[in-house]
Amino acid sequence: MDVAQIRHVAELAELSLTEEEEKRLADEIGRIVAYVKELDAIDTEGVPPTAHVPTAAGAEAREDVVQAGLEHDEALAQAPRAEHGGFVVPVFVE
Repeated sequence: MDVAQIRHVAELAELSLTEEEEKRLADEIGRIVAYVKELDAIDTEGVPPTAHVPTAAGAEAREDVVQAGLEHDEALAQAPRAEHGGFVVPVFVE
């Protein structure tokens, strides 16, 4: 990934990045993409897909516990913009 691609994605995401951040992200994402390409080279023929990732040896997965979420009014109170009982978001597809 090069700096031009980073700038393009940042523009789409409406992010302001410094030149230093652009260079760092281009390097970091480039290394991630290179690693994924290495993983693509691994022969997985005959390896069945998994429905879940097993826990680390000796570790136990935590229980899923249902918890109450935010109340509607409380969530809207924390939004940058809200109108007519909903969140106001910028138009990004015309």
